[in-house]
Amino acid sequence: MTIEPMTAGDLRLALERVRTSVHERLEGADTAKLEALRLDLLGRSGELTLLLRRLGAVDAAERPAIGQLANEVRREVEAAIAERAQELQSGDLERRLARERIDMTAPGVLVRVGHLHPTMTVERELREILHAFGFEVFEGPEIEDDWWNFEALNIPPDHPARDLWDTLYVAEPGSWEAGEPRPAEDGTILRTHTSPVQIRAMRTLAPPIRVIMPGRCFRYEAVDASHNFEFFQVEGLVVDRDTSLADLKGMLEEFARALYGEGTKTRFRPGYYPFTEPSVAFDIGCLVCGGSGCAACKRSGWMTILGAGMVHPAVLRNGGLDPDEYQGYAWGMGLDRITLLRYGIADLRLLMGADLRFVSQFSEGR
Repeated sequence: MTIEPMTAGDLRLALERVRTSVHERLEGADTAKLEALRLDLLGRSGELTLLLRRLGAVDAAERPAIGQLANEVRREVEAAIAERAQELQSGDLERRLARERIDMTAPGVLVRVGHLHPTMTVERELREILHAFGFEVFEGPEIEDDWWNFEALNIPPDHPARDLWDTLYVAEPGSWEAGEPRPAEDGTILRTHTSPVQIRAMRTLAPPIRVIMPGRCFRYEAVDASHNFEFFQVEGLVVDRDTSLADLKGMLEEFARALYGEGTKTRFRPGYYPFTEPSVAFDIGCLVCGGSGCAACKRSGWMTILGAGMVHPAVLRNGGLDPDEYQGYAWGMGLDRITLLRYGIADLRLLMGADLRFVSQFSEGR
């Protein structure tokens, strides 16, 4: 690039012109115009840059004075551009602060804090109570097969007790798509109770065993105020060398008093379950009428809250234990029913609904 020579006087006038005009050109410049002016003056082909390149052609005697002036002009131009950039930045910050200003005197926004579902609240309380009795939690799968869910619990295929469970069978792969759904050939089902976990616990743990087994179960039920196709259970299992029905009775009585209060009345009645022998039903005095008789307890004054019994020898064998050496007792309750009794809820369907007006009433489980 050829640099046109200039006399010292012409170069001085050009530098002074840049010095006096830069402030006028910066007046009112926004960020884009400021950058354009910077390039116009200080860029590789900028006006001031080209003037500085002409210093070499100035007479040697005048070069120092002209060079000093050129440096002063360059510093002033750079300082003026930097000052305007700072003003623009400060203005942007002030506008942003004004836009994002928070009124500290304004009322705050209410943040809703969630809490446990009432069924989960009761389950947590049951866990705490039974933990004090030395029980630990043992969980199993919700999808089982026929052996674990029935046969291992002393319920063979031709056993009449099968009619007690309305089972949901998993479809054989491809049968549903073919329009001919049929139960899976490997016997896969949705578990109808948490009792299969008893077998898993006995096969996993070494006696003495003292566990509770909470979980979700499924049955082919018509949904109404007291039934659902999906529900929760909590079972307990104790296996040792010297367990007895008296131990079971004493433990359940203390459990009922811990859950419902010291004045809770209890009783045992004969019952039937294929996986326990003998079997009993465990009742408490009606929580609605206090035992005088009402519609909730069908005028009997009692409410059944769980079934229990001594573990059947066949179940112990299927769990890998010798019934001549070990005995055990087990019990199981419907967690949903316990929740209904605890809070005086009349319709099971409310627990499975999504109505926040209902579930927000039970905030103690947060």
